[in-house]
Amino acid sequence: MRVIAKFTQNERRQARYLLLASFVVLGVGVWPLLGSHALYLDDMGRALDGYFGWNINARPAAEGVMRLLGFGDALVNIAPLPQLAAWVIAGVVSLVWWRQVPGLHPVVYVLGNALIWLTPFTLQNFTYVFDSLPMTIALASAVLASLLLRQPLSSCPSSSLQSLSLKNRWRQLMVATALLLVALCSYQPALNAFLVLSLLEALFSASVRRSDNDLAYTSVSGSWQDLLQRAGVVIAALVLYLPLSRLLVAGEYSQQHGRMLDPGDLMALLDGARGNLQAAANAWRGGMDHVSLVLSMLLLLIVLIMALVGAGAYSRSGGKGDAGRSAGWRERGLETSFKRLSRGLWLLLLIPALWGPMLLLAEPVFHSRTLVAWGPLLGGMLMLGLAGQENVRRHQRYMVRVLLTVAALLLMRQWLIFAAWSNALTTQQHYEAQLAERIVRDASTLGLPLSSVRDSATFNPLSPLPILVLGKAPIAPLARVAQRQVPAVKQNLIAAFTPNNYWAVVRLRTAGASAVTLLRDRSLKMQLAERTACRAVFTTPLVPYQLWQSDGVLVIDFRDMTQACVTND
Repeated sequence: MRVIAKFTQNERRQARYLLLASFVVLGVGVWPLLGSHALYLDDMGRALDGYFGWNINARPAAEGVMRLLGFGDALVNIAPLPQLAAWVIAGVVSLVWWRQVPGLHPVVYVLGNALIWLTPFTLQNFTYVFDSLPMTIALASAVLASLLLRQPLSSCPSSSLQSLSLKNRWRQLMVATALLLVALCSYQPALNAFLVLSLLEALFSASVRRSDNDLAYTSVSGSWQDLLQRAGVVIAALVLYLPLSRLLVAGEYSQQHGRMLDPGDLMALLDGARGNLQAAANAWRGGMDHVSLVLSMLLLLIVLIMALVGAGAYSRSGGKGDAGRSAGWRERGLETSFKRLSRGLWLLLLIPALWGPMLLLAEPVFHSRTLVAWGPLLGGMLMLGLAGQENVRRHQRYMVRVLLTVAALLLMRQWLIFAAWSNALTTQQHYEAQLAERIVRDASTLGLPLSSVRDSATFNPLSPLPILVLGKAPIAPLARVAQRQVPAVKQNLIAAFTPNNYWAVVRLRTAGASAVTLLRDRSLKMQLAERTACRAVFTTPLVPYQLWQSDGVLVIDFRDMTQACVTND
């Protein structure tokens, strides 16, 4: 394999510089998150109880990795080591791009790899103390699987390509299947990165000739053949993974959102997929600010224009040698039509590939973190697009300069988003921690039973105190501007003290209220929402709220006092 081939002395020096530059560029985005020392959502529960919990989400590889870093049967908070490991893995991927997509300027590798990892949709992935490493392993495995299957370009003669394919292709396909299985068992949405990169490989490999004797039609046919092989890898990985997932998935949440649409009803399947695609597109647009959206679209547009210009130049030249000059007009027309139809179809397929099999779920949850394929789309477009456009780069270097400038501006925008997110998250965490401590202190003055021994297996309190949150606590004052102005921050900054939110329980537990649990009884929730009392109103510098007990339930009411306080006869 070329990835692990021995480097020459010059290559080792280039690799060191490239790796160092990648670490620095990625570090500008990741370092603020490491410095925040914030526990984000699932991190709080895992740090409190020491549970793993990845197996029930059908992620055995993630659980295996974290058990290797754990201490016995308990998961211990070792932040920021998992995030540091994720940072290292993301940087090392740039070396794989350098080896598998040769001939580009080092700046292209650094920018392209950074665009893969630093997007508005990987904020959560790097923020999680415990999940950051498995999620990074999953995305890196999917990228490696795609690059491993990449066919050499015209630098090799056709005879060498055929010999190489016959000798190593099956081994490459098996290794790629194993890598995709690791990705699925670590974080399922990473599969979509492989789908996106596979389509990009077909799109740009069809823009260059692999040898002087190959016609454009042959190149497109080879791209289709490569796509079919990659589809076989995906199917093989899913065939191995799906039975395993059925054995592991547990819990109401995972089972509910893991159900597939009925394949027997074609119309219902198409309607469900269309509705899911619309919901997914709304989630994607909801995380993009105007500047990031414009720069991203501009980057994709420039690369596509360069590909079309290169293809047009080749079509006008009619190819090299006698084969190109002797081809008939009808044959050329068929070749051109086939190429255009293929490229148009591949471009259209990029849209559903961003979400992949999630579009076929009955009740998918389009979290921001599931759109991990957006980065490979941007970074892959940049690196694969330039790798397949040697002629354009030679004659129209200004287009490359414009493209790299747009990529650099987009990367700087991602740095700003990561910094804004890190500061907003840190502020919100401190704010909610202070609010939870104040609520627990005020509840103790009412004589409520806040402490209880918790079961070591289920982590449930033996003497539970159900809580109900009415209304919602406002966002921390210092985080409100970022939430209002940065869509990615708004999409990811999840307030704990909101109705039916389990994170309110976790927050109160971190403040010492070990007996609290979430109220599940819907009818009782509705009754308590209509029954309020103003005997215990607490006004703090943080936020005014009511605190009272009824029917054995602790009610925390953040609604407007003028609306919430009513007299009960």
